[in-house]
Amino acid sequence: MRASPLHTIRALVAAICAVCAAAGVAGATSAVAAPAPAPVAAKPAVAPSNDSRDSARVVSRLPTTFTGTTIGATLEPNEVHSDCAPQPTNNSVWYSVTTPVAQRLAVSLAAGGKLDATLDVFLAQRSQLEPVACDVTDAHGDAAVRLNTTAGATYVIRVAKLLDSDPGAFTINVYEPQPPATAPGKPLPARGISSSVDRIQNVSQAWAVSMTEGTTYRVNLNSDTDGACVSYAFFAPGAQNFDSDNPVLNGDCGGYRLFTPTTTGRFSILVTPSDDFSGSQPYHLQVGVAPTSATAPGVLLENYAHAKGRLNDAGVDAVELFRFNVSSRSNLQLNLDAGDSVQFDVELLNDSGHRISCACGDSGSQQVERQLSPGRYFAVVIARGGTAGRFTLERESRSITKTSISIAGATHANEPPGASVPINVSVSPGASGPVTITVERFDPVAKWLFFHTYKVNASGGGATVSFLPASVGRWRAEASYAGSRTQSPSASGFATLLVAGPLTG
Repeated sequence: MRASPLHTIRALVAAICAVCAAAGVAGATSAVAAPAPAPVAAKPAVAPSNDSRDSARVVSRLPTTFTGTTIGATLEPNEVHSDCAPQPTNNSVWYSVTTPVAQRLAVSLAAGGKLDATLDVFLAQRSQLEPVACDVTDAHGDAAVRLNTTAGATYVIRVAKLLDSDPGAFTINVYEPQPPATAPGKPLPARGISSSVDRIQNVSQAWAVSMTEGTTYRVNLNSDTDGACVSYAFFAPGAQNFDSDNPVLNGDCGGYRLFTPTTTGRFSILVTPSDDFSGSQPYHLQVGVAPTSATAPGVLLENYAHAKGRLNDAGVDAVELFRFNVSSRSNLQLNLDAGDSVQFDVELLNDSGHRISCACGDSGSQQVERQLSPGRYFAVVIARGGTAGRFTLERESRSITKTSISIAGATHANEPPGASVPINVSVSPGASGPVTITVERFDPVAKWLFFHTYKVNASGGGATVSFLPASVGRWRAEASYAGSRTQSPSASGFATLLVAGPLTG
C-alpha cells in the first residue's frame, strides 16, 4: 500500500526534528536555550590630529585661541614627565610656536568637564625638550604659564591628562601679555588706589609718590584674597630699572609699615603678585604722612581716660599708638570697646618695643591684664582682617598694695583677761579707703568660729580699732583692704591673741 503525500510529509518533519534535537538546535522537540550572540566591539575614539609632537598644531599668530580635547589621545614614546604633575600623565596633545623675536609669551588653559591636566611649555632643541614652564589645573580647571622667549626659538606646548582624571575638551589661549611696569609709575592718589595684579597677564604695577626727607609716612598694602601674597617695593627717586635697581623698602605680602625717607623726591612703588596663586589678586595701596597718633611718642593715655579712635585695615589708619607711665608696681587693665564684627588687636609693649602681652585673634571688645613694674609703656591698637570701625580704649592702673595686721603691736600677742587691746592695720604704700577686720574665736571641737566684723577707713596707710575679748581663750583677726581708684585690693594674714591668766593648780 503506497503512503499518502500527507504521511510522507509528516515522516519527513519528524526526521528533521529528531536530527535537530540530537544537535541541540533551538526550536527542536527537546527545548534547549539558544547561545548568546557574539559581543560587538566598541568603536575606538579617534585620536586628535595633534596627538603627537610631530603633528603639533602650529600657532601662527598672536593672540590665538584653540579648542582641543584629550579624548582618544595617546602618549609619545619616552614622553617627558611634567615638573608640575603630582602623578604621571597620559592622553597628551601638542602645539608649537616659533617666536621670530625675543618676546613675552603667555599660555592659559581652561579645562572642561572633569578634565584635570598639566600645561607644559618646552624649548625644542632637535629631538630634546627642555622644560621652560608648567602649571596644573586648579579647582576651577584653569592653568596658565608665562615665559620670555628667545628670538628664532621653537617652543612646544603640551596638554596632558592626569592619570586618574577623565579625558575631556579644553580651550587654550596663546598670547603676548602686558609688559612689566616701568619707573616711575602713575601718581598715587592721596586716598590710595584699589587695583589688581596677576602672575600671567598683569605681573606688576608701578605708582609714584612724592616724599620729604626726615618725614615719617604710613604705608599699607592690603590684599584680602585668601592664598594671595601681593607685595610692594619702594625705589628711590631716579630709579630707572626695577630689575637692576635696589629697593629702599620691601613689603613682602603687603601689610602696614612706617617709612622715613633719607632724601626728598618722587619715589616709585612696584606692586607684584604671588607666583603661587592663580587668577586676579586685588589690593589696596595707600601712603600718607604719619600723625602723632601713629608713631612715637604716641598719644598720652591718662589713667581712667577714654581714648577714642577709628581704624581701617585697608588704609593707612590701621594702627594707633598710646603711651603711659607706671610709677609704682601696679595692676594694669586695658579695656578696648569695639563693635562685635570688627577685628582689632591690643598689644602691650615696653619702652624697648618688646611685646609683653596681647589680646589678639578675636573680634569685638578685648582686654589685657598684667602686673607691671615701674616704667614707661605703650599700648597699640591694630586693625586686621580687612575690617574697619571705631573703638574706645581705657587704661586702669592701680598700685599693688600690701596689707598687714597686728594685735597689741604683735603678730602673736598674749594679754590678761579683761584687757582691751588695739588691732592695727597697715596698708602700704600709704593707702586710704575701706578696711574690713574680721575677728574669730577658737573652739577646741569646732575650731575657729566667727565673732565680729569691724568696718573702718584707712587713712595714710593705717587704721586702728579697740578690741575687748569676751572671754579667756584664743582669738585671731585678719584684715582686707577694698582698694580705691588708684590702688588695688589686698588682704593680710592672721594675727593671734591668747587671753589667759597665769597657770595655777
